[in-house]
Amino acid sequence: MKKLFLFLFISVSLLFSQEMPKELKIEIENLNSDNVLKRVYAAYKIRNLKYDIKETVPYLLNILDDERVVIDKVLGKTSPSDEAKKTLIKIGSSALPYIFEKFNDEKTPKSLKIKIIEIFREINDENAMIFLEKIANEKDYDLKEKAIEILSLNKNETDFLIDYFKTTDNNLKIKIISGFGKTKNSKAIPFLYELLNDKNWEIRKYTLWAIGEIKESVDIEKLIPLVKDKNEFVRKELAETFRKIKNNSTIPHLIELINDSNWMVKVTGIKAASEFKDPRFFEIILSNLYDKQIEVKLEAIKALAVFKDQRATISLISNLNDRYHLLVREYSAYALGEMRDKRAIYSLINLLKSENYELRKIVRDSLRKITGIDFGYDKEKWYNWAGQNRISSIREN
Repeated sequence: MKKLFLFLFISVSLLFSQEMPKELKIEIENLNSDNVLKRVYAAYKIRNLKYDIKETVPYLLNILDDERVVIDKVLGKTSPSDEAKKTLIKIGSSALPYIFEKFNDEKTPKSLKIKIIEIFREINDENAMIFLEKIANEKDYDLKEKAIEILSLNKNETDFLIDYFKTTDNNLKIKIISGFGKTKNSKAIPFLYELLNDKNWEIRKYTLWAIGEIKESVDIEKLIPLVKDKNEFVRKELAETFRKIKNNSTIPHLIELINDSNWMVKVTGIKAASEFKDPRFFEIILSNLYDKQIEVKLEAIKALAVFKDQRATISLISNLNDRYHLLVREYSAYALGEMRDKRAIYSLINLLKSENYELRKIVRDSLRKITGIDFGYDKEKWYNWAGQNRISSIREN
């Protein structure tokens, strides 16, 4: 510890012996202070100075692992680490030689090295990326993992990552695939197509996710075989991918996924179908209104509310009598309001006597949508209005 203070004293003395603006000297002194607020404001002020501030890099690196939290009126919730990081990023490429030296120092703790890797992402300099490539091939797994995470977010690293993929483990493979998706890296699409045949279901699943994020120039035919994938999570992700891509050529395959034996696949397929709003989906969604799995039933009701097809009115009115699932009654009441079908009026009025306030509120909103008027929660007024306007109940049709 004494050696460290001696080093800082000598460094500051040498620095101050050179020509340097007084304001900058003061802030460097504050960076070396034990006072957390002084450190925070020093890093903040330095990055707002108009001078060349690259000489402050060693001092900023020394507080990069100081995570003491400060809640300040001006800066909000922050720490010396946060402010130092922002300033180092502003300094940019000219800070790299100091940062490389700090990283390579055997005394630098791993936690600080991870923070340094995060800074490389923001500086986004070619030399920083080359340095990260070297880290990705080192033995320390945590550093390797962080380096790959950052590299995967840089489209210029696509070729390196594809080569690296072939010799690494599944965890890092997934990070690479995820990076391709997050950056919508269309350059990686041909490689991702190859991964759709990977033996590991997680690789296939994340690959579909990435393709769905990229969206552009996707060859739908490459995805179709996965409709029959043995793993339900892969099929579920395929339905989600079809939703993201929104290509009408996927509709027959999406219908097949809605008919899947797994309820999670069904739910995702129905959700996707509701965004297409294609009439070809109506019958299959209506049939899922009777599914034993409550999640499937609820998603089907939500989809029917989107389609607004009055052919579903009778089935939805039947759902208003579900004694076991309040959500089924609520969703059905809402869907009937979206359909504007007057045949539902009497059934909805009957629910105004419900003890559940949320259900009564939904029913009232639906009655208002269907009729264009509002009698609040007064059943008698609603009944009188319906009689005067010769509204037929569903049983009279």
